[in-house]
Amino acid sequence: MERVTNQSPAFTRSNAETLIDPSQLQSFINNTNDLMWSVDRNLRLVISNRKFDETWGKMFRNDTFHEADNVVSRRLHFALLYERAFKGESFMETEYTEGPAEQWVDVWYHPVITANEITGVSCYGRDVTSHKHEIERFLLLESVVATCPDAILIAETGPHEKWPKIVYVNEALLRITGYSNEEIIGKNPNFLIGANSDRKQLNHLKECFECSKPCEIEIINYKKDGGEFWMNMAMAPVSDLMGGQPTHFIAIGRDVTERVRNIDAIKEQNIKLSEIARVQSHEVRGPLARIKGLINLLSTNTHSLDSKSATEIMQFLKISSNEMDAVISKIMIQTEGIMLSGKSLSIERVQDISRYREDRLP
Repeated sequence: MERVTNQSPAFTRSNAETLIDPSQLQSFINNTNDLMWSVDRNLRLVISNRKFDETWGKMFRNDTFHEADNVVSRRLHFALLYERAFKGESFMETEYTEGPAEQWVDVWYHPVITANEITGVSCYGRDVTSHKHEIERFLLLESVVATCPDAILIAETGPHEKWPKIVYVNEALLRITGYSNEEIIGKNPNFLIGANSDRKQLNHLKECFECSKPCEIEIINYKKDGGEFWMNMAMAPVSDLMGGQPTHFIAIGRDVTERVRNIDAIKEQNIKLSEIARVQSHEVRGPLARIKGLINLLSTNTHSLDSKSATEIMQFLKISSNEMDAVISKIMIQTEGIMLSGKSLSIERVQDISRYREDRLP
């Protein structure tokens, strides 16, 4: 586009034309980081500021041969947009350029009216590249949060609020609790607690909330249908952009019901195994003591025992060994039952234990 020389722009204000000194206007528009320019009816550049010249000025000049096609394409693109403004339309379009650096610019187009006639187009552009990137990062973060398998809750707090109010929950929390989004938004997180929720854990959570400190608790929560579930929840405050008081709290929770149940089952199993060991140790000591006594009797009276006495001792040894084997089999059955979490032993397993006993008998 050609720049119009020795021409002063005119603007209509309250039907009275006021001329502005070009140098003052140029100085004024140069002191902004936004792009400003205008064109006349012949699409010639009337005025532009420094930011426009630095950003897009080269696109309107055929400086090099290899840029020509791109420049022509850009000129045609802007010509179509100017034509809309020449028809009296004011509008905004977002422009994107790839090089030398990626850039997004929101451009507003307005018709310039002189004596009730559209004589040109004034344009105002603002670089929104950083804003675009922030939106992209936000959308990426939102996608990660929305699809996260852990429950995520964000609550907004106020200076006089006892508890924050929920402003966001992800799909995982809805799936775990059975509530809908509409049923949760606006409530405080306490709606998940119930009769069996640990009060010590809740008090710890409240203290951390009041002091704006992060914390982690493991507590029983309640679903919409009243069902209990264990949740490991980590909560942390989120401060405003100035790093001042927290404006929100984020909580990330994981359903650990299965793990808690497994730990409880293991604890119960260990208690039962300890009880078996305690009781059966007494039953083992009797036949074991007799066997040891008979062996001692044989070892100290090897040459003085007659055939009848030796036969009796061997018979007592057999009885005592059978008693001990019965105790061992009983221990196996009891521990097997515990390992199967109270389920009945299968016929095959009982037969295996019986065969073990038969093989052990003399």
